Amino acid sequence: MKMRKKSLLMAYLMYLCAMQVESACAQDIRQASDLMTCQPGWDIYQAGTYRYGPSFILNDDASIDAWFAASGDTYGLRYYNSSKASTPVQIITAKTVGQMFESKVDFYRLSICCPTWSRPTGEYVTISVYAWRSTYRMSMLQEPLYSKKVEMTDNMWIDGYYSYEAEADTSIRFPAGKYLWVLSEPSDYAGVWYYASDKVSGLSCQAFQNGKSVNGTYMMITQEPGTSLYWDCPTYQHSSDGGQTWSREVKALLPTQGSRDQLSACDPGVVRFGGYYYLGYTSTENTAGLDNHLYMARSTSPTGPWEKWNGSGWGGKKPQPVITYTGNHDKWGCGEPSMIVLDDILYLYYSWNDAGTTTRLSTAPATDENWPAALTRVGTVIDKSNIPAADHCDVKYCDDIGMFVAVHTAQRMTANAYINVCVSTDGRKFRSIGKLRGTTQPGLHNCGMSGDEKGHIQFSRPQFIAYAYGIGSWGKWNTYLQPLQFNEALISGITEPRASQTEQAAHNLQGIRIAHPTKGVYIKKGKKILER
Repeated sequence: MKMRKKSLLMAYLMYLCAMQVESACAQDIRQASDLMTCQPGWDIYQAGTYRYGPSFILNDDASIDAWFAASGDTYGLRYYNSSKASTPVQIITAKTVGQMFESKVDFYRLSICCPTWSRPTGEYVTISVYAWRSTYRMSMLQEPLYSKKVEMTDNMWIDGYYSYEAEADTSIRFPAGKYLWVLSEPSDYAGVWYYASDKVSGLSCQAFQNGKSVNGTYMMITQEPGTSLYWDCPTYQHSSDGGQTWSREVKALLPTQGSRDQLSACDPGVVRFGGYYYLGYTSTENTAGLDNHLYMARSTSPTGPWEKWNGSGWGGKKPQPVITYTGNHDKWGCGEPSMIVLDDILYLYYSWNDAGTTTRLSTAPATDENWPAALTRVGTVIDKSNIPAADHCDVKYCDDIGMFVAVHTAQRMTANAYINVCVSTDGRKFRSIGKLRGTTQPGLHNCGMSGDEKGHIQFSRPQFIAYAYGIGSWGKWNTYLQPLQFNEALISGITEPRASQTEQAAHNLQGIRIAHPTKGVYIKKGKKILER
């Protein structure tokens, strides 16, 4: 019995100490500088095509895995070298343009990218598709498989099919073989993009102008059903020297052509647990870029291949949202995820921008392989509606002080842009502690903060914050990385007094009888340390 009382006493002391430390942290952190400041940093990406929204994982070996939102591309198999320069060919000058090509697999359609010299409407051309019969002339003597006059917009992808019925029936496909497409009967400013450089290795094709062969290729692809373009996708890079140098950027995950996420896979947020990397991303079916939903994919590698959540499990070609936006369809919607695993609970934070600018939370058991099906909505945890031009939150859990820390941009993309910091003791009720101190870059937006694979920050390890920045030219942004310096007084105030607080609490409780609890004593939610 005496041993049981002693165990009970020690458990209660531990509980009191935990509560005292948490209370002290909450009271001591009144402004962002009480927690951390940012130090001078450096560019890790020079403005080219746009890139932003970094998600970082600091590994046990001190290396960094990073995912970014980057510009998109075209679907399908390319018959041109996109790294080379292209020039527009005015079809009316060439009279006709065309290309023979061979595909070793069946495919749904072919597409050619056609400029109109910035004319938005009023241009047209006829596309015809033939089976190849040894020469251009012999091929043109046949009836075309498909022919159609097309109204054009600038840089439109003009599609050709195996038959007229194939436009509406995706099961009708081109068999593997050789084909010829021809663009003819053009308006004055109908054109096609032409690459005079060498042809793509491993692909057989031959370009023609007015029936005569020419060197080079046109901007042409073969592909599956769905849009020809995706707007953006997550890219991946790795650093083994504290962010000073980085591996070559590679596409980490692509949208799935012909599915609900085919337009975009943007705003990556990544954690790793249970043997998988989980990458959350934003996508929409609205070509205006509004009405977004939140999707999820998993992989054992940081670059895939990925299994996407399909509504009931992982995999397949029909991804479904894990969070569906149900607000005003003319608003931005939801997405931009940030994740933390704490006490076997997954905290999934995401933007919800409808009538206001907010961050919401849903939770799920991290031990459940199909956790997206078990997500429980908590609701709005951060409301940024009164903060001018605020964007998404990146949220981490700080083990040393037992607090959740969220960062987001305010007055984004302006000369007065800054990073705002919020904290919470339970991950559900956040309070703003103001501007992150230190010199930051003008025009910053979409910041991300480092953490370990489960979204945790430890003061003992180097930590970083990064963001895109630039003013005056949309999409022409650098990416800037800055070390974070944590408040030494706060750290020592948290780590050093633990023993003295325990001793003082024990002294204060001498001679006090403690009743047996009926439901146990808890230090943190979900961690029971004593049960009757």
